[in-house]
Amino acid sequence: MNKYKKIIFTSLSTLLVIATVGCSQTSSESSNSSTSTSSSSSSSGSTSSTTVASSAETTEVDLDNGDESINWDELSTTEVTLSNEALNITEAGTYVLSGTTTAGIHVNTTGNVRIILKGATIKSTDSAAIYVESAENTVIELADGTENTISDASTRSDETIDGAIYSKDDLILTGSGKLTLTANYQDGIVSKDDLKISGGTYDITSVDDAIRGKDSVYISGGTFTINATADAIKSTNDTDQTKGFVYISGGTFTINSGDDAIHAEEKLIVDGGVINIESCVEGLEAALVTVNDGEITISSSDDGINGSASNFTATPIVTINGGTIDITMASGDTDGIDSNGDIVVNGGTITISANSSFDYDGTATYNGGTIIVNGEQVDSIPESTMGGPAGGGGGFGRG
Repeated sequence: MNKYKKIIFTSLSTLLVIATVGCSQTSSESSNSSTSTSSSSSSSGSTSSTTVASSAETTEVDLDNGDESINWDELSTTEVTLSNEALNITEAGTYVLSGTTTAGIHVNTTGNVRIILKGATIKSTDSAAIYVESAENTVIELADGTENTISDASTRSDETIDGAIYSKDDLILTGSGKLTLTANYQDGIVSKDDLKISGGTYDITSVDDAIRGKDSVYISGGTFTINATADAIKSTNDTDQTKGFVYISGGTFTINSGDDAIHAEEKLIVDGGVINIESCVEGLEAALVTVNDGEITISSSDDGINGSASNFTATPIVTINGGTIDITMASGDTDGIDSNGDIVVNGGTITISANSSFDYDGTATYNGGTIIVNGEQVDSIPESTMGGPAGGGGGFGRG
């Protein structure tokens, strides 16, 4: 069993446990007399039991697309010293790359391809540095102890190939080496299917988005330094309710983004990791945002965490079950945690410095955990407010 297979199975098991615990907690907490429920003035009568039950659905995502069954020992291994001639990979197997090229890498096969970067510098003068036109799965592995560099062209004839690494099929990044990636055209790492990252050190600078998976982004490990002009991490599928999710169970992140730090069209789930968002417009955003664990620090100019409606979810839900969340908001019309629907806090420690700590259009349910607003611990979720300076004692009534 390869390492990535073990990671997939562990995460799936963890996810099932979380979903099961969430369901059992729903039953007990809805009958708990100490549960605090607040409704905004625009609420249409939702109840705490309905809200908590709905929040369990946010952990139901499919992390298994069959990539864990690859047996690389059954496929050939080819070592390649790169030159300025284009490398075209047309057969399944493992390719160990070293050296330098300005002609890029092109993958076009029906099988599984593993690209091991072993001190490689890959550039392109007219397109993506690595372009996967077709493959069952493509794995990019960063060899232990190596430093690798990727950069793409700032212009290209086919503008749909909009990443420095661009794959039309499933893409997996792993290993323990380092990758420095510069996206000069638009995005950094792009998969038009599922994108999974289980290890490695990444320093990504992008003129648009940094990491984008259309159907999903699943990160279970790695160290990430991201500077993105637009979104740092995102999933974009808005036509299939089972897709368009971001799932993070591990890793260390330092993020500066010009828009959203982490965005999912439907579901965003944080099960672990250390996420330090130094600057952004919105920190975490999706229709269904669930934080089960992890250490999250957010400095934001609009919303720290935002639940916004999708094509499939008319009533967004932000659910905090655990972890530590520290949010510092800029002054003005900003919110620490904002939901166009409901907010549920079942556990964890939430610290917010903001003019408006919480803003919600539906129901706010407080079942447990610790909430600190502008230095003061509160025993309920405050209603939205404006006017007090961040760091003051306000935030406990409607302005």
